[in-house]
Amino acid sequence: MKKLLLVLIFLIGGIFSSWAQGVTTSSINGKVVDANNQILPGANIVAVHTPSGTKYGAITDFDGFFRIVNMRVGGPYTITVSFVGYENVVKNNVYLQLGDSEEIDVTMSESSNELDEVVITTQRDGIFDAGKTGTGTNVSTREI
Repeated sequence: MKKLLLVLIFLIGGIFSSWAQGVTTSSINGKVVDANNQILPGANIVAVHTPSGTKYGAITDFDGFFRIVNMRVGGPYTITVSFVGYENVVKNNVYLQLGDSEEIDVTMSESSNELDEVVITTQRDGIFDAGKTGTGTNVSTREI
């Protein structure tokens, strides 16, 4: 009987201690699509807590969804969503509530700017050639 009472006390104590471990942060989540409602995987989301300058970031997954957790409560936040070939979307004055997840869905429009060409130049320097196919270590006479 005493063992049962002791187990019951520990069980109740565990429940109360878990309630004491309350949530102290917030989060944002959402979906990023284009004007044709097509998902944009790999879009960049940056949330900046304006008063402190703390930055949080994420990218969208293959289904266009993102989630940023463990964010400071309150705000204001400035949230910027960017993707190559699309106009940046900026949402200002976003405030987060304790323990809640703010849903921010974004529809991006295509940019009228044209991307510049990328030019890659190379130069052969003899360090790498067909005769060197593995790792190597140089040991000088002084080190020996």
